[in-house]
Amino acid sequence: MPDIIYSPGPRPKMSIKKKFLISFLSATVIPLIILAIANTVIFKTQAKKDALSKVRITLQGAERIYYAQANQLKNAFLISNYNPYFTKSLITKNSRFLNSLVYSYKTAFNYADLICVLSRSKMILASSRGKSNIKLILNGLIDKSFSRDTPIVKTVYIKNYTQKKLGLNYNNIGSSINNLFLVTVVPITYKAKVVGGILGFINLYKDGYIPRTIYNDYHMNPAIFSSIFQTQTAISTMNIPGNVFGVGSKLPFSIYKKISFGKNFINEMNYDGKNVFVAFHPIKDINNKVVGSLGVLISNHEYATLLKKSAVYSILIIIFGLLISLIITYFASKDTLNPIYMTLEAIKKFSSGELDTRLIIKTNDEFEKIGEGFTEMAVNVHDREERMLKYNEFSDFLTKSLDFNHILSGTLDKLEELTDSVSGIIYEAVEIAGKPRLLPKKYYGIRKFVAKEFDTDEGIVGECLTKKKIIWFHDIPENAILLKEQLLSDGANGKTIDYGFCEVFPKDIVWLPLYIESSSKISIPLGVIMLSSLKGFKKEDISFLEHAAKELSITLDNARMHQKLAKLSITDELTGLYNRRYLNEFLEREFSLAKRHNTRLSLLMMDIDDFKHLNDFYGHQLGDEVLRTVGQIINNNIRATDLGARYGGEEFTIVLPQTGFGGSFEVAKKIKEQLSQHQFKGLVENITISIGIANYPECEEFNHLNYANHINYTDKSIAETETDAVDNNALKTGKTDILINDDSALRSGSFSTSDNSALRSADAAGSADNIAEINTIDKLINIADDYLYEAKSNGKNRIAGSDCGKKIIFK
Repeated sequence: MPDIIYSPGPRPKMSIKKKFLISFLSATVIPLIILAIANTVIFKTQAKKDALSKVRITLQGAERIYYAQANQLKNAFLISNYNPYFTKSLITKNSRFLNSLVYSYKTAFNYADLICVLSRSKMILASSRGKSNIKLILNGLIDKSFSRDTPIVKTVYIKNYTQKKLGLNYNNIGSSINNLFLVTVVPITYKAKVVGGILGFINLYKDGYIPRTIYNDYHMNPAIFSSIFQTQTAISTMNIPGNVFGVGSKLPFSIYKKISFGKNFINEMNYDGKNVFVAFHPIKDINNKVVGSLGVLISNHEYATLLKKSAVYSILIIIFGLLISLIITYFASKDTLNPIYMTLEAIKKFSSGELDTRLIIKTNDEFEKIGEGFTEMAVNVHDREERMLKYNEFSDFLTKSLDFNHILSGTLDKLEELTDSVSGIIYEAVEIAGKPRLLPKKYYGIRKFVAKEFDTDEGIVGECLTKKKIIWFHDIPENAILLKEQLLSDGANGKTIDYGFCEVFPKDIVWLPLYIESSSKISIPLGVIMLSSLKGFKKEDISFLEHAAKELSITLDNARMHQKLAKLSITDELTGLYNRRYLNEFLEREFSLAKRHNTRLSLLMMDIDDFKHLNDFYGHQLGDEVLRTVGQIINNNIRATDLGARYGGEEFTIVLPQTGFGGSFEVAKKIKEQLSQHQFKGLVENITISIGIANYPECEEFNHLNYANHINYTDKSIAETETDAVDNNALKTGKTDILINDDSALRSGSFSTSDNSALRSADAAGSADNIAEINTIDKLINIADDYLYEAKSNGKNRIAGSDCGKKIIFK
C-alpha cells in the first residue's frame, strides 16, 4: 500500500492556534465544527472497536491456553492404549504395574493434581494420590467417554467430600460445596471393548498457571470465574496493577446472566469505578451447563487519553476558526482541513484492515506530530498483529507432528520463512560414546565446513546451551573480522570461534538454547538454533525467537517421549529385541517387498538347547541372563536393515532382507559360535542354540563344496554314502564333515545319526513339498520351524536349512 503524503511546500512555521484564528475570520465556522465533531466521534468509535477486537482475539488465544495442559494429558494417555502390557495389566488389575505407570505420568506431568486408572466399572485401580477402590461418577463424564469410546476434556465441579476421598486439596472460595477441575478422560480398549480408562485432574484453583500464561503471551489481564449461587466468582487471576478482578471478586449479575446462556460476552463495562474492555467465554461441563467463564480485560485509560486529546483539538479548531478571516480561508483550509481529511482517510483504511497504512503530513506544525503519532500507532499495531500471526503460525506448525527429526529439521525452514534470516543452523544435543555433543541437524545459507560438530561447552554454541541464555551479536560493523574472532566479551576460557562468514557480513547473529527443565529442576539440553540477518534483528524479532525456542523445546521433549513410548510398545523388555507383534508387521512388509521386486529374504528360527533344564536347575535369574546375552549376540551380528526379535520363551527370530542362504548361514554360524564360547558366571557347561533357516526364494547360486569342510555330522556311514557331495580328501583324513544334498535320502529314512535317532523323514518330506513354492509368510515360518526341529533332532548346537532342495545340517 503506497504512503499518503501531503506537502504544500515551504511556509513560515505557525501553530494550529494561529492558523485557525486567521482562517475563521474569513470563513464560516459551521463546517469546521461539524468536521471536529465527526473526527471525535469517528475516532472514539474506532478506538472502541479496536479495543474490543483486541480482547476478542486475545480471548481466542486464551481458550487455547485453557485446554493446552489437559490436551497434553490426553495425547500422552492415548499412547498407553497401544501398550499391550498396560492393557493386560488393566484387565488383570495388576496394581503394581498400574501404580508404576501412574507415577511415571505424574512425574512427566507434575501440573496434574491427580492421575488415576479406572476399571470398566469406574473403580479406581491406581492413583497418584495412593487412593483406590473408589468409584467415580463425575456427573456422567466417565460414562459418556466409555460409552462413546472417545477421549473427553471437560470442566467439572467436584464436591469437597469427593476431593477429600481422592486425596485432593480443595479451596473454598465462595463455596463450601464444590470446586472446579479440568478433567481429561481417555478410555482404554481391548478387542474393540472399553476395559477401563485413565483420568487426569487439573485444579483450576491452584497457582494461576492459566492466567499467568495468558498474561505472558498477550499482555492482557486474565481471570477464571466459577458459577456459584447465581453469580460468578473469580477463582484464579493475576495480582498485578490494573487488574480489577481479584480472587473472590464477583461479576455483575447482568453479565453473569448473559454468560449463563452459553454465549461470549464482549463489551465495555464499568467495574468498581474503572472503565474496562472485557471479553468472557463461558465454560461448560459435559452436560453443556455453564459452570464458569474465562475472561480477559484491558483498561480504556489509553483510549480515554486519546479521546481527550481529540476533544481538545476539536475545541481548538472551533475556537481558532472563529478568528480566521474570509480573505485567507482558502490558504488556511489547506493547512487545517486537508490534514484532517488525510487523517480520516488513514483511519478509514486502517479500520478496514489495511494495517500497513502510514500517515505522513509535512506542515511543520501539530498536524505533522499527529501524523507521526498515527504512523507510530499503526506501526505498533501492525507489528503486534504480525507477531501474533507468527506465534500462531509457528504454534500450528509444532502441533502437526510428533516426529522428532521432522520437527527439528522443519523448524529451520519455518524460521527462515517467518524471519529475515539469511543463514541458519540447528544443532541437536546427543551423546556419542558417553560424551555430550552438538551435531548440526540442518543448515542453510552458509558453507558446509561451518556446520560442524561441537562439544556442549565449546564456542558460542556451547556457551549458549551451557548457560541457557540467548546470545545476540547486534549491529556488527562491516569491517569486523568474523573469522577467528575472540569469544564473548566475558572471555570464557580465552577460546576462539569460527563464524565462517567471509564474503557477506551479517548485521546480526543470534544463538538460542533449546532445553527443558525437568520436574527435579534439572536442565535437559536439546540443541541450539543459530540465525543471522543482513538487515538486523529487532527486539520484537528476538522476542518471537525466544518464544519459538521455548515452544520448540516443549514440543521436542514431547516428541522424544512419544518416540520412547512408541519404542517400548514394540520392544521386548528383557532382551532389548523387538517383540512378536512388531516382528509380524516387519516380516509382512519385507515379504511383500521381496515378492514384488523378486529379491531374497531369509528367516532364522532359533531355540536355546535345554533351556527348561537350565531354568529348573540354576533358577530364572541365570535364565534371564542367558536370554539377555542371546539378545546382545543377535544385535551384534545383524545389520541395521535386519530385525532380531524374541519369538516367545527361549525362541528367537531373525529376518534378513536382501539375503540368501549363504548370507543367512554365515549369520547363524556366527551366533552359534559366539554363544557356545560365552562363559556364564556360575555355569560350568556352555550354552548352545539350534537354528533353522528358511529362504525366499528357496534357490540361489551357492557353492556347497566350499562349505564342505564346515558341515559336520557324527555318523561316518552317512559320509561314506554321500561321497558325491563331499571332498574325498577330507574323508580320507578321517574328518566327519559332510553336506547332505539329496532330500530323497532323508525322505526314505535310510540314514541314521550316531545316536540312532531318525531324521523325521515324514516331516522332512513335508518340508520338501513346502519348499516347492513359498508364497505366504506362514509357509516361510513353517519351513524355518521344520528345519529348527530337524536341527534339534540331530543333537544340540546344530544349524539346518536347505538351498535349491539340498538339505544342509551343520554341526
